Amino acid sequence: MPLSQIGFYLDTYIGVTYRCQRIKRGLTHTYISESYVMTYVS
Repeated sequence: MPLSQIGFYLDTYIGVTYRCQRIKRGLTHTYISESYVMTYVS
């Protein structure tokens, strides 16, 4: 496997991992915010 191909795979892997972490963090943040609002309202 050429070095450039390894670099491409690595970049893709890092990009996907980073995106998944960002989505998870976003969902968690939204969930906490909603829970807080619901508690505050009720």
